[in-house]
Amino acid sequence: MKVKLPLFRLILALACFALASVTAVAEPSFSELESLIATADANPKIPGGSVRVVEDREIVCDRYFGTFTADSETPWDEQTVVSIASISKPIAATLVAVLVGEGSLSFDDPIAKYLPEYAELTLQDSDQSVRSPTIAECLSHTAGFPGGTMSKLPRNSPVKRGDQAEVARHLATQGLVARPGMEYAYTFRGYAAVSRVIEVVTGRPIAEVMQEKLLAPLGMNETTFTPGVSLVRRHPRFAARAEGRSDDDVAAQIERLRAQGGSFVNTAGALVSTPGDLQRFLQFHADKGRVGKRQIAPASVLAKLYQKQPAAKNYGIGFNLRGGGVVGHGGATGTSASVDLKTGRILIVFTQAGAPNARPLTSGAAKVVFRKR
Repeated sequence: MKVKLPLFRLILALACFALASVTAVAEPSFSELESLIATADANPKIPGGSVRVVEDREIVCDRYFGTFTADSETPWDEQTVVSIASISKPIAATLVAVLVGEGSLSFDDPIAKYLPEYAELTLQDSDQSVRSPTIAECLSHTAGFPGGTMSKLPRNSPVKRGDQAEVARHLATQGLVARPGMEYAYTFRGYAAVSRVIEVVTGRPIAEVMQEKLLAPLGMNETTFTPGVSLVRRHPRFAARAEGRSDDDVAAQIERLRAQGGSFVNTAGALVSTPGDLQRFLQFHADKGRVGKRQIAPASVLAKLYQKQPAAKNYGIGFNLRGGGVVGHGGATGTSASVDLKTGRILIVFTQAGAPNARPLTSGAAKVVFRKR
């Protein structure tokens, strides 16, 4: 169901209420969900957003509300593209799982096996030697790197000027703040190191490997690190800059902006995507690595992503573990995507209002949709 106009919103709301009246206790209460959406729609800090619930592969609730920005008249709809921020992490970890399934690497491999600069690490402010973290530790935030996101880096950081190889070397020279496997510190750094491992193993740029090995096979055709003109025009943060300009002008502007920074691809937080693409991604996990008749990744390998890692609290390899078989991730832009691996139920919430502003909707919706019996 697609909702754009008030009449359609009313029809969908009535349909959701009807579903709520006939479902079992553990089914999501659509009246509660509608109330959360209405509250978000009335919140001036959330100009627009969407909520999608999938049950048995069918979209049972698909709500779009508001506009791109407070000053925009462009309605938020099923074509809207968003920055999913840290939802990029489970996607990156899933790419690693595909490569593990192919025999290209192992979650237990020390990254020094591929990146020699990690063979002689030390603790910061000390001369104590520490071992190389493993791929699994890098993807579970227990590698010993300092915590922090890309947004917290100073403007002149080498991370913002280099490529994958240069960033990986820089992080190695900075040393660790904890011994690998001993402490949890949420950070992009482990993902940066693993992205370089993938480039070394495959001999190809990380974005190309992501596209060939994961995004294309899953049909995630509008998920990318480098959105082009069409996606930029449909992105709440960028659409206003492209409005009234030719495609050629917008393409030139995109190239100028990219040329101002380095070529580093932040696999921990830089993807843009759509509800449809994330539905395909989460369904892939619900289907234990299959797309149609094709097994993209072994179920046994994917299962390792959902296992709590040592020193991590409710975190697996790239996934938050929400309990009861529900796994997923949220994003700092105000996004959330989760799947119940036991039932296949999926929830995708999009805003671009920032995690604190969106939290009543993202957290509230998760409580309603994944309510335990």
